[in-house]
Amino acid sequence: MICDIGTTLHRSGCAPYKIEKYVQHYARKHGVTVVVQASPTAITYQFPDNENQVVMKRLEPASINLALLANTIIEINQSTNKVPPEPVSYPAFLVMMANIAIPPAFLVLVGSSMQAIGIAALLGFMVWVCQLICRNERIIVVEFLSALVTGLTVAWMSSHGVPLPVWGLCIAAIVLFVPGLAIANSLECLAFNDILSGTSLFGQSIFVFMKLFIGIFIGLNIGETLWGEAESVANVSEIAPWMPFVALPILSCALGVIFNARAIDILLAFPVTVLGMWGPLYLDLGAGWIVGTWITTVCITFYGTWLAKKLSLTGAIYIVQGIIILVPGSRVLMGATQTLYGESLMPSQSVGLSSLFIFSAIVAGQITAYSMYSQKNRNLIS
Repeated sequence: MICDIGTTLHRSGCAPYKIEKYVQHYARKHGVTVVVQASPTAITYQFPDNENQVVMKRLEPASINLALLANTIIEINQSTNKVPPEPVSYPAFLVMMANIAIPPAFLVLVGSSMQAIGIAALLGFMVWVCQLICRNERIIVVEFLSALVTGLTVAWMSSHGVPLPVWGLCIAAIVLFVPGLAIANSLECLAFNDILSGTSLFGQSIFVFMKLFIGIFIGLNIGETLWGEAESVANVSEIAPWMPFVALPILSCALGVIFNARAIDILLAFPVTVLGMWGPLYLDLGAGWIVGTWITTVCITFYGTWLAKKLSLTGAIYIVQGIIILVPGSRVLMGATQTLYGESLMPSQSVGLSSLFIFSAIVAGQITAYSMYSQKNRNLIS
């Protein structure tokens, strides 16, 4: 049962160092001594009181299932001997609608033309179909296939005279695959000096970025070969002032559905989504984007951790949605397009090139937030 708890925590997307803390806490409640070493792809259990028996489990890279994570932590806190109940997944139709909603909502938030926003919804549907095709053993290719299909489709439309910001539209379509969980857990592990897990998760994130970028690149180039050159137009915002205030709640709910979060957790995590989107712009104290990112990360981490302690859960459930919007994942792709093609999606021309500084500011922000708690509070499992 102890090993099953660890495996379930890993499968739901818990950070490796927290898996160790939760499993040891659960074992102590049942009078068992266990030494746990967790990494992004394996967990090792050693039972000193049971002839030093060692159990090693090789695991697939984690996905995000916030409801399963919440259920597992509840079972740990209740010290039951039951397997954590599998949460009820959202209906397929709702998952499809969430996939369709994310690309246009993203473009509304960064600013784009109404035509591009409408086409983004179609691309979101195509990406959802790619997810249906790439299941089980084929899941490793889902990011590349989605990016490839997106690139081909955008190239076909652009070569037939539809004025589009080509790379901006492609990035919006596949922004769902930006590895927010891996980056968030990587930052958290690095903040607690778990260098092995932190660097491993960071490497996993870079691999996903490579699949996304090369998929778009190959799709656009094949499309230009088949249908002629795809001419990209400058990204011009046609967004009404009220539209972002509608798009952000839609994006927050859509992410919650994709990550299978409980409805109450989606509602409680909405403030961090607002912070992740607008915090760096309005909390910079006049000192620029990087300072704003640091302050925003402190607020997100502080709020998520405080709320998790009140509810006896883990902060990742409430932090991940804000961090996904805040992390420089999509900005890495934007920076690549600016460097190679001179095409900018966001108003700030240097936002892609400043990804490293933003990443560092997020790490510093998390460390600052965790240090605001007393040592007693920081040792709690939540």
